[in-house]
Amino acid sequence: MSHLAQYINAAERENTRRSYASAVRHFEIEWKGLLPSTADAISRYLADHAATLAINTLRLRLAALSRWHTDQGFADPTKSPLVRQVLKGIRSVHAVPEKRARPLEVAMLQQVDQWLDAAIGNAQRSGDQPALLRHARDRSLMLLGFWRGFRSDELVSLRVENTEVVPGQGMACYLGRSKGDRQLQGRIFQCPALSRLCAVDAFNAWVGLAGLTEGPVFRKIDRWGHVADASLHANSLIALLRSLFAEAGVESPEEYSSHSMRRGFAGWARASGWDIKELMEYIGWKDVKSAMRYLDASDSSLQARFEQGLPALAPAGQLPPSPLLLLTEPCEVSRLPAEGATPVAILRVTMVLARFSKQSRGLALGHRLIEQTCFVRFAMQRLNAEGTLYELAVPYLSRDLLDEVIATLLDDMYRIAEDNQCLLETSFHEPATDTYWD
Repeated sequence: MSHLAQYINAAERENTRRSYASAVRHFEIEWKGLLPSTADAISRYLADHAATLAINTLRLRLAALSRWHTDQGFADPTKSPLVRQVLKGIRSVHAVPEKRARPLEVAMLQQVDQWLDAAIGNAQRSGDQPALLRHARDRSLMLLGFWRGFRSDELVSLRVENTEVVPGQGMACYLGRSKGDRQLQGRIFQCPALSRLCAVDAFNAWVGLAGLTEGPVFRKIDRWGHVADASLHANSLIALLRSLFAEAGVESPEEYSSHSMRRGFAGWARASGWDIKELMEYIGWKDVKSAMRYLDASDSSLQARFEQGLPALAPAGQLPPSPLLLLTEPCEVSRLPAEGATPVAILRVTMVLARFSKQSRGLALGHRLIEQTCFVRFAMQRLNAEGTLYELAVPYLSRDLLDEVIATLLDDMYRIAEDNQCLLETSFHEPATDTYWD
């Protein structure tokens, strides 16, 4: 291979090349299509597979055919209005919910880690070296995959010589390329040392046990306990994790995949108070839409949001308050928590965003991000069409903690506004106590 071809190949991910080549083979060999093709032929190809292939798979096939025509110097038929119309129709007729991996929650992570810890101890006592190596590798892979939110291809691309560990502090993993690194600049991923479920300790234990000084971190291990020179394949991680979860007694292991660790960490971080900007920087997301796909509210948190507004309701069969009280003091009645329930502050939020200048283009995005990252988790209600007046239900254990929550919200709102070149004027008001924050 010439140096020119080598550099051209290096500019594109191996997975992408392999997927595109498979898609072109499917069109030419299995469907008997001719290349270069026409818009009519590609439309018929889409229609023939509309009922059996997912819409994302069809888009991948189109991208591969588009690349082939461009690389060969032909006009690209996939961009024709006919092809786009057919794809739109397929999306409408065969609309199905997107399948997503079940997130690996921290409690489940702990369950699997405890099982691995016991299995490692049993393997040491019985002298079962293959099992010892396999369990140590799987523990390191799972904990690092979770706490770093790594994709499967990022995990298998890690190399020992590109990983630096500082005992008691954490580790730094360098990746020369990843899916989110479009410019191929490389990036260092930090992972802290923890008091429990520590990815750093698990990494040290695996590398030390396997005697690794360079090369891939996560490798194949045969039945006799020989550690291969080559790394695991990214596609093998799904089967590996499902097998591990099944052995550890996790319910419905088939619902999990390598993405479960990434989704689980994102949900844990959001529930732990990380704002969306911190999470995007840590994971490496460039687009807020990508981040929001991982932050679906769980059924339990959704239920909690609804329940926040219910403590003040009278028990079944009890007479409602008198009409006079409802007319004269509606705010006070709605804020009386049931005995033993966490009090909830009902806040009115006034918010006005304006552009720094006529050239600023982030007004709509800033408004949407403030709603999604600051307001939605507090049962947000828009009180006007302009989006300048909201009502939030904020649970609190003490008034001091309520002050801290609102101060954090204000900081997040001002930062989002500044990041999107906007001026922000806002205030929080609690009508029940006539308290203001701004």
